[in-house]
Amino acid sequence: MGKYYAVNFYSFSNQYPFVTKIIKQIIFWIFAYGLLFLIIHFTALSVLQAMGRPTDISISGVLTLFLSLGALLGLALGIIDHFLKNYMFRNRSLGFNILVGGVLYFTVLTSIIFLLRYIVIEFISGTFLNQYTEHIIRMNWEYYNVIILSYTLFMTLVLSFINQMTNKFGPGLILPFLLGKFRYPAEENRLFMFLDLKDSTQLAEKLGHLRYSAFIQESFMDINQMVKKYNAQIYQYVGDEIVVSWPLRCFDSSLAIEFFYAVHKRFQHKKEHYLRAYDHVPVFKAGAHQGLVTAVEVGDIKREIAYHGDTLNVASRIEGLCKTYDKLILISGKVNENPKIGENFIVKPLGPQKLEGREMSVDVFCVAEK
Repeated sequence: MGKYYAVNFYSFSNQYPFVTKIIKQIIFWIFAYGLLFLIIHFTALSVLQAMGRPTDISISGVLTLFLSLGALLGLALGIIDHFLKNYMFRNRSLGFNILVGGVLYFTVLTSIIFLLRYIVIEFISGTFLNQYTEHIIRMNWEYYNVIILSYTLFMTLVLSFINQMTNKFGPGLILPFLLGKFRYPAEENRLFMFLDLKDSTQLAEKLGHLRYSAFIQESFMDINQMVKKYNAQIYQYVGDEIVVSWPLRCFDSSLAIEFFYAVHKRFQHKKEHYLRAYDHVPVFKAGAHQGLVTAVEVGDIKREIAYHGDTLNVASRIEGLCKTYDKLILISGKVNENPKIGENFIVKPLGPQKLEGREMSVDVFCVAEK
């Protein structure tokens, strides 16, 4: 169940990132303010009961206000978060992002609370609230204001933590991770593609370590744009190599080949920029293989989800053959079993290959665009 959730959510979030961000914010804040309502409601009941006052407080109107506050805040913060991430926070320092984001969030929050207090309560209170409940809210609003502000700032930190966890493990994986999905080894059927920068040693010597690191950083950012488009999941960054993966349930493996050539087309589209900045256009070679792997949570001080198995070893070794045969992308016979690859690309067999560390040979094929 967790695996299916991860696949479907990741695909949806890549196709509709703006909508997904708003939906997540709204759901989070509705639950957050629903919890705050329960805390305030039961606290009020206990105090009134101890004082011998009536405890028949209307909850429907107050609950509507809290849920409306959560929905409005989620909608506003979702729009702001999308705007900041895509337009203001690019190439900015973490301190700047925190400062600007904090000021905007706090401004939006206070504005929404002001809206609910002076518009909703003043003009439609008779519809949602009885006189006794309305009197309590009016008399104690300044205290509720402090409670709501403090609670929201704390929940903003919680949401920030969740977002950081999502960035670390990838969209759709945080819930299975929290539920212990990867606590024990579990089998998954996946396709892995190893992409390695061509002529990296000579390029690093030519550019120097600072410009070379900037070159790698920008190259990976461009690859990431294609990762989102083709619903790939980034497994690892290792030096100048990036490992991407797809769960094979309801996935057409020919799209992995399309992804690879889409990456090169993006580099060619930005050719003038790369030549001007680095005097070199990135070229990546790739090897792909699919099969069963084991997914498990590893580490204690630093935890991550790791995949183990012969599938990764074969994919890595096939990528190493690209230099031997001077090819951009090679795939295994297992991947080539998909007939769509032969229909959409030029596929040439290289014969059985003896891979390092394996006794059995693997059929390898070269794939080129038509």
